[in-house]
Amino acid sequence: MNEPSPPPMEGGTLRARVWQRIRPAQSALPWHTVVAASVSGAITIAILGAAGDVAGTPILIAAFGSSCVLVFLLPDAPLSKPINVVGGHLIAALCGLAVHELLPTTWWSLGLSVGIAMAAMAAARVIHPPAGGTPIAILLAHEGWSYLVTPVLVGALVLSACALTYRLVLTRFQNRARTAGAGDEPGRAS
Repeated sequence: MNEPSPPPMEGGTLRARVWQRIRPAQSALPWHTVVAASVSGAITIAILGAAGDVAGTPILIAAFGSSCVLVFLLPDAPLSKPINVVGGHLIAALCGLAVHELLPTTWWSLGLSVGIAMAAMAAARVIHPPAGGTPIAILLAHEGWSYLVTPVLVGALVLSACALTYRLVLTRFQNRARTAGAGDEPGRAS
């Protein structure tokens, strides 16, 4: 006996439905934005590294690389605001230092420190995803309370200053481009 074939699935083929779920959700950034953001991120990390060498104390932590991705590629995102960068890293560092002070460094204390940092950042409304790595670095390197000031606070402030400078320059270039574009309107006398 021939059974009737099942009706076609909603939304097209299986391949199309899978692609719809896994494809990039964000639109492509213009190449000049990617270049400017990437150069700015590289310069910021270099400044943090060089400043640490000059000061004789580290000012650069791995999580700042992830912060650069946010603040330079997505400068208008709420998670890229200076209060989120500085506040997120500070809160996460406090959580990591507190857990390190009270508990041994194990797989579960690492998880606990990140979970507490996430909850604390959310409660303070200064979520900054890269800061989730800060407690892990603290526990794995057995850092002390001075880590809160250098590299976390000083580094986050320098990174935020670089990001604000980038936004200022970016805004000026965008305003100039708009002004120049307004002069090219048809019917306008030169």
